[in-house]
Amino acid sequence: MASKLKQGEDLLNIVVCYTCKTIEEAPYTKTGKYLGDGKYDQSDNPFLPPLVDWHGEKGHVGRIFDCDSFFWMSKEGRESTLKQIKAQLLGGSSGLDVFGTDFYNVKATFSDDAMSCYALHNRPKADCADYKTDRKVLTPKTDAERKDAGLGKSKVKTYLCDFCVVKSFVQKKAYTEKGLYN
Repeated sequence: MASKLKQGEDLLNIVVCYTCKTIEEAPYTKTGKYLGDGKYDQSDNPFLPPLVDWHGEKGHVGRIFDCDSFFWMSKEGRESTLKQIKAQLLGGSSGLDVFGTDFYNVKATFSDDAMSCYALHNRPKADCADYKTDRKVLTPKTDAERKDAGLGKSKVKTYLCDFCVVKSFVQKKAYTEKGLYN
């Protein structure tokens, strides 16, 4: 049996926008000032500005929470956290779920599948041989609907790897090469 994340081992950031009622996750970095209890200042986290700035430019208001990765990666933990955020901060519903898309459960399924793949590849600590290969492309079965709507085939490529922890290693390497960690 493959080992999983251990409780308290790692954190991630949960970005909640009160205005557009979205909940997004971002990697947690340990490069800022140590605050105690295993927590670090996130003001220099390079993963947060793309999310926060986009909402800020539109005048949105929100909040960033840290969450235990072990808890968040478990289906029950994620559902419990989302339920609390929706009820207490977003008035009962959030983002894409307003339309009944079941977005967060679909995303959770992709995350679970990505963690299984990660375990299958012996939990790499850097790059993965299957990272964003053609075998890992997630293809929606919407060609008929797009054709009926007068649209061509979707050119958006989403990979199972986008839901895997290896993505954070690849991003950190790319950001380091750009000098964003100096």
